[in-house]
Amino acid sequence: MTTPPSRTLWLLRHAKAVADPPPGGEDFDRVLAPRGRRDAEALGRLIGPSGKGLGLGKVQLPQVVLVSPAARTAATAELVLGGTGATAVRECPDDLYGAGPDDVLAHVRAVGDDVPSVMVVGHNPTAHALAVGLLLREDRHGRDLVARRGFPTCALGVYRLNVAGWADVQGQCATLLGLFVPPFGK
Repeated sequence: MTTPPSRTLWLLRHAKAVADPPPGGEDFDRVLAPRGRRDAEALGRLIGPSGKGLGLGKVQLPQVVLVSPAARTAATAELVLGGTGATAVRECPDDLYGAGPDDVLAHVRAVGDDVPSVMVVGHNPTAHALAVGLLLREDRHGRDLVARRGFPTCALGVYRLNVAGWADVQGQCATLLGLFVPPFGK
């Protein structure tokens, strides 16, 4: 009997941003607050170069990272991935800023099946909706964890997807491997 392929999705909400955009800017231009920078750097260190710092066993670091082009998400991805040393391909589709869950999943479904692990760096309320919506009904532990801890800024959910290929990703197809929220260890 062969084991079905396993795919890993890393869902990351951007770190804490300043409340106001820079002069003449818009929401899109808001940058990370000092706390957000600290949290993102700490998360990168926690993940570590092999991903083993999360205590999840053999979870591959993302090979493709889909990042909203907003300043705060781009900076979060840069700081988190910088701490891991991961050499992932980064894509910044314009429509990820303001995207709903179905829009995000459409981008995930377009990833090639030769890629076993993908990260999405985005915004709320979409990040929280995906954090809950991806979970299988049977994953009571995952559902309880997300309900208790929420999906605050710089939260990272790591999911094992029960699908043969990325094109098959839909709601209720995943098991939560881990949920990590700030503050992270020093």
